[in-house]
Amino acid sequence: MTTPQECPIVVFGDDWGRRVSSMQHVFREIVERRRVVWINGIGHRVPSLRAEDLRRAWEKAWSMVGQGPKLPVEAAFDDRKPEIILQPRVLPWHHWHTVAAYNRRTLLRLIRGALDQLNTSAPPMLVTGSPPSTVVVGRIGEVASVYFCMDDFLHLAGVTNEMLGPLERRLLRRVDAVVATAESLTRSKVPRTGAAHYLPQGVNFEHFATTRSVPEELAHLPRPIIGFAGGVSACCDFSLIRKIADANPSASVVFVGPIAVEDTAVLDRPNIHLLGPRPYRDLPAYVQAFDVGLIPYLLNEWTLAVDPLKLLEYLAAGIPVVSTEIPEVLKYRDAIAVADSEDAFISAISRALNPNGGAAAARQSRQGIAQQHSWRHRADALLDIIDGLAARRLRRRAVVGA
Repeated sequence: MTTPQECPIVVFGDDWGRRVSSMQHVFREIVERRRVVWINGIGHRVPSLRAEDLRRAWEKAWSMVGQGPKLPVEAAFDDRKPEIILQPRVLPWHHWHTVAAYNRRTLLRLIRGALDQLNTSAPPMLVTGSPPSTVVVGRIGEVASVYFCMDDFLHLAGVTNEMLGPLERRLLRRVDAVVATAESLTRSKVPRTGAAHYLPQGVNFEHFATTRSVPEELAHLPRPIIGFAGGVSACCDFSLIRKIADANPSASVVFVGPIAVEDTAVLDRPNIHLLGPRPYRDLPAYVQAFDVGLIPYLLNEWTLAVDPLKLLEYLAAGIPVVSTEIPEVLKYRDAIAVADSEDAFISAISRALNPNGGAAAARQSRQGIAQQHSWRHRADALLDIIDGLAARRLRRRAVVGA
């Protein structure tokens, strides 16, 4: 009888290597043990005439025909990658019936060709982080199907939630299980089977714990450095950030990551420094240079279901962490400071910058906590879930075929 370990895994993810994501972290571990067919992003928004949308459309179009520049690679820090990476030629209007039919035919042809290329008789398993993939769920002979839910798409900026909402509901009716990075998502994204599993974020521990030199652009800044590593977007509490800068006029408040706000005047303070994105391979050097790491998120419908990837990265670097009271950080409240008001947040920063002894022991403790939550541990947990689903279906198939 075929075993789950023999089954290739078909994954609907984002563009492999374009940026770091939870799914890519997990599957960087899995590709060392399993055969993986990775399908690059199939679109979560209806394109507009915005410059960013036009640029992404151009990149996608050229990558589909194999000409022009490749999709930019930011995330790669080693050569681990899936055996097959597919760039699907699909259209982003997934809510249109004719487009959905075209996309289904295109995806099925592409996936079946990739599975043939693997030259295996074992049926596939399917893991998807993309609601539009619902058009192929149940159609490739998979013995397990899992929705890897990392965000509440209905409240996520930058996607067309009017399109994704119905697609996600359809996906939940078709998959065998949900794996979610926030506990609240295991309650709001329940599949028809009722099987919803909690799989919080992990960390690339060695990447962030290995000591690096201070980047030159930070070396000349006044200390202390109060830092944030991540996207500067509408989920950030700009009022809080301004007050942090005003309360620490001799400090440097540094942001390392993409800037998704049109008007950066909301962060116009002489000691606020917006550095923009840096390659993932270099990010630990910036984080290690912080004297305290911030998670200054607003409490809204999106952040109530977000598990910040940066939290464990801060802890792996050994630095103190101060966060607003979003639900998913509370599981680490013994290791970080969680503030329920602006004044409490600013006071927590002050305490972190002026520890009352024991700094070395505190650093070691933070890193010890982070080390328990490696991406290998998360990959093991995901494989246990999908292998369990596949094993039951394979047994049923064997009994029927006997």
